[in-house]
Amino acid sequence: MGKDWSTIELLRHARHDWLNQLQLIKANLSMGRTERAKEIIEEIILISRHESNLMNLKVPELAEYLITFNWLKHPIVLETEVAGEARDLSKAGKVILEACQSLFAVMNRSVNPLAENRLVFTISNQQHPSAFMFRLTGSIHNTEEFESELKDVISAHKLLDVIESYIQPDEVFLVFQMKQ
Repeated sequence: MGKDWSTIELLRHARHDWLNQLQLIKANLSMGRTERAKEIIEEIILISRHESNLMNLKVPELAEYLITFNWLKHPIVLETEVAGEARDLSKAGKVILEACQSLFAVMNRSVNPLAENRLVFTISNQQHPSAFMFRLTGSIHNTEEFESELKDVISAHKLLDVIESYIQPDEVFLVFQMKQ
């Protein structure tokens, strides 16, 4: 899968993330920017809710991969969202994980590492079957090459249907669903 984290490494990264957030809040409060400090607190709450919802999908390997993604060096910053009610995705967990790993690898190779690249991955449980949305914003090197590699990923993951997609030099949007 990915890096095999020890308990100490997990705790070190989690503590580091929390300390960064607390320092942002403290700095904004010290500058009298209470509204910004409140916004940061709300962002932390929202991220924590999405992580909790992700863990409730019964796909622990996927949850671990997504939660720890930003702890490793990537030219993309990942934000994960879970929309809708918690749903047991354990039967599709391996397929979703492998698709995410393949897509994220293509995206990592396809972006300008010096640009601000952001990927929002949304698991939408608002319909059946669940939908998996990927919105990458930033600077994509070669859209033709990206499109070619995307076709390879899609053909390798035959249990997924592409519902919607577009690829532009500054944005990629993909929506997948599990085949019924």
